[in-house]
Amino acid sequence: LQKINQKFITNTEEFDTLQKIVLHEVNAGVAQVRNSATEALLWLKRGLKFLKGFLTEVKNGEKNIQTAL
Repeated sequence: LQKINQKFITNTEEFDTLQKIVLHEVNAGVAQVRNSATEALLWLKRGLKFLKGFLTEVKNGEKNIQTAL
């Protein structure tokens, strides 16, 4: 979130949505650069998807944490 916020504060009026941040980085050719806001969003999405899957397994009754992971 820090990387995304750092990008946002560079131009709060232009970057009022995450989509605008991503489109700006794509157009600038830096979306795939290490430590870009776009890369940070990708990892945030992956982390949230993983967490959702884990919590779903626990909700469904899985007692073994390693199995749920």
